[in-house]
Amino acid sequence: MALPIVEDNALDAELTVRQVHAEDALEHSALCGRRSADQAEQPMDTASGAAEHLLARRSVLDDTLRQAPSGRATLMLRSPPTPAALLLIEAKQTRDRFMGLLRMANLETDAPESAGDALELLATRVHALLFTDNLELIRNARQLLSGAATHIVFVGSPGELPESEALRAGANDCMPSDARGEHFWAHLTIARRIADLAASLQMALKDNCILSTVDELTRAGRRGFFEEHFPREVERAVRLRKPLALVMCDIDHFKRVNDCHGHQAGDQVLKQFTARISTSLRLGKDWVARLGGEEFAVVFPDTSPAEACIVANRLRKRVRTATFDVLSKQISISASFGVCALDPVPRGLQGLAERMVGEADMALYESKHRGRDRVTARDICGDEQRTKFA
Repeated sequence: MALPIVEDNALDAELTVRQVHAEDALEHSALCGRRSADQAEQPMDTASGAAEHLLARRSVLDDTLRQAPSGRATLMLRSPPTPAALLLIEAKQTRDRFMGLLRMANLETDAPESAGDALELLATRVHALLFTDNLELIRNARQLLSGAATHIVFVGSPGELPESEALRAGANDCMPSDARGEHFWAHLTIARRIADLAASLQMALKDNCILSTVDELTRAGRRGFFEEHFPREVERAVRLRKPLALVMCDIDHFKRVNDCHGHQAGDQVLKQFTARISTSLRLGKDWVARLGGEEFAVVFPDTSPAEACIVANRLRKRVRTATFDVLSKQISISASFGVCALDPVPRGLQGLAERMVGEADMALYESKHRGRDRVTARDICGDEQRTKFA
């Protein structure tokens, strides 16, 4: 049976009491990290780590874009970093000559004093190249995760080059210690190309990780991040028997902003909207993702349905009560919200994450249909409308 729609100024007594207590608790927590008493008594579960991961990737993106002011285009067009090499050759004369040649080839080179030091360097930093005459170092390096990606060149004495043994130990190439001229540069060219490729791939993986996580314009999570991490939040809540809330929000009449003021103004509205939403979130716990256009999802772990409605209404007021400063103009903006929250999240239901997304989306549609600038809540039964703030 559907529950009655309750207006903001006409809540029944029971919900009013719960709301006042929850409002006070959440307001106090917002000022000190929004950490409740039961969270202080129990260690924070970091099973999903979605909020922490999003904050970390956002920090990396911000640092990268500070070095690349023109944004994503510059980020993707950056030159690969100079590949690093590791050099451990026992014969001092050979070691010094190789060090000079590698530096002439513009290769950043580490030269540890011992095989143990070399292994420590390999364990803490990826070296695209390793030049050595130590077979045991080669064997040990291949046991390391980072060493498995290293191109290893065995450097042997003339006439005593144990190529078969070096290759069995894990070397990719062998060259004599007295290699000079075209012979040396032929080996180095092959190694350098491999090093350049490794560096380019490493940078591409890093950039793709950043760009697939954080929306560059708003600094919110991207849709792919939400689709990957929200099911994990649901799994965590089910496992720990905790509440979980999902809030969908959409900027009202956003197309009018673009049509009347231009897309640059629309971008400014999106950035300021996200900033207003984010200031009400618990750092390292709640998180927001941009699903596309002007639609966002906000995830509130350990938050009951009543608390979720209160926080969503606070977000609505924060958007509505102050104008947006856009291109020297003051623009009034409102937003609609849809809430799906469970306390606790039930066990044994298939596709629960998708069902929560669907119900929150339907609640958002209900808010838009009934006049916008309001909060509507539904549960996973689909036909229960718990509260509405307008």
